[in-house]
Amino acid sequence: MTARPTLVLQSEIAECGLACLAMIATAHGTAVTLPELRARFPAALKGMALRDLLDVAAGLGFSGRPLKLDLSLLGKLSLPCILHWDMNHFVVLTKVRGQAVTVLDPAVGARRLTVAEVSAHFTGVAVEFTPNAAFRPVAPAPRVSLGALTGKVLGLRRSLTQVLLVALVLELFAIVAPLCNQLIVDDVLSSGDRDLLKVLVIGFGLLLVTQTALGLARSWMLILLSQTLSLQWRGNTFAHLMRLPVGFFERRHLGDITSRFGAVEAIQKTLTSSAVEAVLDGLMAVAALVMMALYAWPLALVVIGAVAVYGLLRWAAYRPLKEASAERLVVAAREHTHFLETLRAMTPLKLFGREQERGAQWQNLIVEVQNRDVRTARLAMAMSAANAFVFGVENLAVLYLGAGLILDGQQAGTVTMTVGMLFAFLSYRTQFTGRVSALIDFAVEFRMLGLHAERLADIALEPPEPDETAANDLAHLDASLELRDVSFRYGEREPWILRHVDLTVPAGQSIAITGPSGAGKTTLLKVLLGLLEPVEGEVRYGGIPLRQLGLKNVRGRIGTVMQEDVLLSGSLADNIAFFDARQDLARVRACAVLAQIDDDIRAMPMGYQTLVGDLGGGLSGGQKQRLLLARALYREPKILALDEATSHLDVDRERAVAARLADLPLTRLIIAHRPDTIAGAERVVVLERGALHETVHLPFRWPPSMPSRGEFHRQPVDLELIHIDDGTDFHRPRRWMFIRGMGPRTSGFSRLT
Repeated sequence: MTARPTLVLQSEIAECGLACLAMIATAHGTAVTLPELRARFPAALKGMALRDLLDVAAGLGFSGRPLKLDLSLLGKLSLPCILHWDMNHFVVLTKVRGQAVTVLDPAVGARRLTVAEVSAHFTGVAVEFTPNAAFRPVAPAPRVSLGALTGKVLGLRRSLTQVLLVALVLELFAIVAPLCNQLIVDDVLSSGDRDLLKVLVIGFGLLLVTQTALGLARSWMLILLSQTLSLQWRGNTFAHLMRLPVGFFERRHLGDITSRFGAVEAIQKTLTSSAVEAVLDGLMAVAALVMMALYAWPLALVVIGAVAVYGLLRWAAYRPLKEASAERLVVAAREHTHFLETLRAMTPLKLFGREQERGAQWQNLIVEVQNRDVRTARLAMAMSAANAFVFGVENLAVLYLGAGLILDGQQAGTVTMTVGMLFAFLSYRTQFTGRVSALIDFAVEFRMLGLHAERLADIALEPPEPDETAANDLAHLDASLELRDVSFRYGEREPWILRHVDLTVPAGQSIAITGPSGAGKTTLLKVLLGLLEPVEGEVRYGGIPLRQLGLKNVRGRIGTVMQEDVLLSGSLADNIAFFDARQDLARVRACAVLAQIDDDIRAMPMGYQTLVGDLGGGLSGGQKQRLLLARALYREPKILALDEATSHLDVDRERAVAARLADLPLTRLIIAHRPDTIAGAERVVVLERGALHETVHLPFRWPPSMPSRGEFHRQPVDLELIHIDDGTDFHRPRRWMFIRGMGPRTSGFSRLT
């Protein structure tokens, strides 16, 4: 017998399959979390095929049964099951009733669709799951502590104690205040004593002034507490975010990361001002209940009954409210991502004439957000109406019964309840119902906190990039890099990008890495730089493993220009120095000269203080690349890694840049396709089908009759081609023609035989 599956929303772009399997597992009593599945079965960046889904299900103890069926047979499936959706997505089918279909979409949430709407998405492939002999139910993991999510907070206990002490004094005044009504009605009005009236008004007026002053003090202290906690929690979370590996950001949408980071604010608000108010509401509710019982316990029972009815109504509405709130967070993150992507892609959108289509897509996303807002607002409106009705009926009942007690006492000649006592009781009743209602609302808010905690946990519980080595400048080591039997792939079911790769780059050597597009050249460079951890083998700097030296220490010796590098908002000088707090303007200009961008900068109205946006607006592609090259040189690296860093430059400018770099005592790693760029290296390797193939070693000793620099000649030369293919070495003489351009480092080869 299966239970209703628990909704699991995906965190990464391509893990809908894992999220669906997590939902299937919850229906069978296994509380497996998405991070656990991600660790056991790392999904590839491109998603999971049906075969991969079945393999992961088998690892969880389920036997999968894939089916091809017509839409009319959905009701015959064993639920819950997984449906293939939109050709690139998976959802969980939970209910089919007539023309109404309910699915749990890991990208959006619960969706209730008609059969016609399902027809537009369902591809006709479904998978049923049955626990097999290997299936073992797993108990829910313990809840994650708040400290694990937000880090250590200084001064929290002292600040909360101060706020609570001031608030307790305020609550004492609130308890005393209704007695003023009773004394005026029962003692002043019945006796006509004006002097007593003046004393009561003055006394309670002083209490009011004191209460107001303390209320302001409490509010100010809560503001300071909230700001302090917000600063520390956000700072702790942001610091952890900065320590996460690059792969974390590559697998997630930008809007989703910002949405999860924003969960800190919701948690902080709930656990500071809301929590303090809840504690005070609880104390005040107890005190008000005691006073009501002392005045008239039958009336107190009526009030308690009304509060219980309201609590049951809130409990019944909790699940749909949580689902709507969870879905709202997800679709809002998607809308935010779409909005940011649209702003960044405005130029191609206009060139391709896709503004209207993009705008229509955004309209659909924002409508999804508003639909969740409307759903939440409907629930809030219903709860507000229920609150007003329940407590309105309760108020009428208290007035009726209270007035009856007064009349009964007058007829019997005894004082069961006076008019003043009824006024005081009504005041305490108002305080009690208001405080208990707030407590119930806080209980709902606190339970909803788990929703934000789960989203924040995706950041806070992600293990940081391991780098605990002490700071060291590594000046004593040669600037060499080495790959030893390195293999890498993005997932267990993905093809190998690198397989048993060995590569040694001695200090001072210039090596070009080339190969067909998509062969993994950028991946190879990221492995060399420690941005990606090899699945097998190790990377060494100066003959020592990177992890032993410390990634920060190694990266401090390397200057990089990657394909996805960007400029940040600030001046050109800021970007070249990469916002160094102790910016050296002379070094900035020297690096700009080396990168052949100095003349361009001096021609600008503000020179090096010219401001650029985060997208480098107003700069050409070549200017951006040269600025990034100057930024890489500013840190005075010993190794320079360039990933298509001069692809936007013209040939003459590229040669000028290459000539400048050739004079620097650097180890250079160059990923390129252009022959001129490749010819400038001393050594060329080709990456193809996961293996490195050594091609030609430069330089060679040329005959004295070789023409001088600056002339263009072709002269056949006998060279030895060293070709490595699948571990087998071939040494074959080849007849090559040497094409000489601006010099030995800008020369190329063309094979003749």
